Amino acid sequence: MYAYKETLTLENPQQLNLSRPLPFLKGKTVEVLVLVDDDNDEIISDETNAILQDKGLMEQITLSAQTYQQHSGYHVSPEEINEILSV
Repeated sequence: MYAYKETLTLENPQQLNLSRPLPFLKGKTVEVLVLVDDDNDEIISDETNAILQDKGLMEQITLSAQTYQQHSGYHVSPEEINEILSV
């Protein structure tokens, strides 16, 4: 297996323009993997910061983690499970 890597900026999202020809023979089957540097990372980071700064929400998350670890949270009854599965 051979690999070729090039980083480029798209001008048209439906067309990739490579700066040089691929180093493979005509007729070869190639697998294409496209990785995108996501600009939404900042948005996710902002959302995460908003959650971390919300004292009430952080208390709920901490309490939930504690009850989960202690297996002391709400347990679904067999009747509720049957009702959910019968939908």
